[in-house]
Amino acid sequence: MIDKEHFERHLRATNLSENTISSYLFAVRQFDEQYGEATKKNLREYKVWLIESYKPKTVNLRLRAINCYLESVGKEAWKLPFVRVQQKAFLENVISEADYTYFKNCLKRDDELFWYFVIRFLAATGARVSELIQIKVEHIKLGYLDLYSKGGKLRRIYIPKALQEEALSWLEDKHQGSGFIFFEQVWQPYHDQRYFRSVEEAGCSL
Repeated sequence: MIDKEHFERHLRATNLSENTISSYLFAVRQFDEQYGEATKKNLREYKVWLIESYKPKTVNLRLRAINCYLESVGKEAWKLPFVRVQQKAFLENVISEADYTYFKNCLKRDDELFWYFVIRFLAATGARVSELIQIKVEHIKLGYLDLYSKGGKLRRIYIPKALQEEALSWLEDKHQGSGFIFFEQVWQPYHDQRYFRSVEEAGCSL
């Protein structure tokens, strides 16, 4: 049988968080209830059972707990290797090229030119919304926008020639020769959306 009290004292001596301690103790209790004695055979069987029952991240969390226990009883040589977590090589929330073309064409057809250019700039430059709102007419004329992070690292956002010419023609029709292009109409809704999302995630109510 596993000495869970000894293991808990060991965990608390390592200054782990309460959540981590609870998680590790759960894993050890789970192993103890199913296999009892910590032998190499039982450890291997427990790992197989974990792989069949849980996702890889959970499997590794349980294995990390068991390995910690093995360290506490001087059996580091018995530690179990982690399973590989397969990373997705794609994003699920990215629209297709056809959807993007249809979307922008509909905006242009409906004379929603402001939002047409919002979509065009986001897609053509790779800019984030927080970067998009910093673009000025002067940057379009120049062909790029330089942004500096807090650490002084430069990020240059290039504006393709075709988009540059199309946007300048649109701005000329609007009689806008300088200043921010997207800030006023994009920033406030974006800011409010982020605020309300953070409220929801915190479980607050307005």
